[in-house]
Amino acid sequence: MQRLVLFAKPPLPGRAKMRLAEEIGPAGAAKVAEALLQDTLALCEGLLSASPEAAPRLVLAYTEAIEWFTPRLAADWRLIEQRGANLGERLHSALEDIKPEPDDATVFVGMDCPQMPPERVAEAFEALEAADAVLGPCDDAGYYLLGVRGPLASGVLDDVRWSTQDALADTEGALEAANLTVAHLSPDFDVDTLDDLRRLGKGMASGAIRDLEALTRVLGDLGLP
Repeated sequence: MQRLVLFAKPPLPGRAKMRLAEEIGPAGAAKVAEALLQDTLALCEGLLSASPEAAPRLVLAYTEAIEWFTPRLAADWRLIEQRGANLGERLHSALEDIKPEPDDATVFVGMDCPQMPPERVAEAFEALEAADAVLGPCDDAGYYLLGVRGPLASGVLDDVRWSTQDALADTEGALEAANLTVAHLSPDFDVDTLDDLRRLGKGMASGAIRDLEALTRVLGDLGLP
């Protein structure tokens, strides 16, 4: 079985996109966060409409305010609540809730990389046919996607230095130390800052990045390309 898990939190002012909020204010950052989430939901749900029989099962791992999410879900999502003090703990908790079989493939994504081509998700699942884990690296030394085959032993990611320049290397090292083989996808970038937002807008304007409906509207409201 294949599962695609989206980690998301409600895009509320003062709690969403805090680095971006320092540059454009909490209200603007919340609008960007909501657009990112809407376009990421569309990306995930688009997999179902493109190939219903071959599409992965969708899981939304949410934090707080579940009532914010449910009216916005157009597909059949399984809902689980995020638990844990850091990403590693939340990943382990999600896998505990999902209870994958040894041959099941689980791919995790966040709401910060909606420009990811839909084909990238298929590439991740394909990679997990041969490898134990797969990573989609970001150019800020983090990653936009992580996938694993089967369950993940408790404590594997305990020593990862999250939200630092070492997160990607630490995660790969931790997986390999657990005797897991790791595959890699093409690099991409997360939208965390105003420069990232401008980069995304310019990519859509040039055709290098596919158009994102919600982000396009917000970029226009903010006066960005």
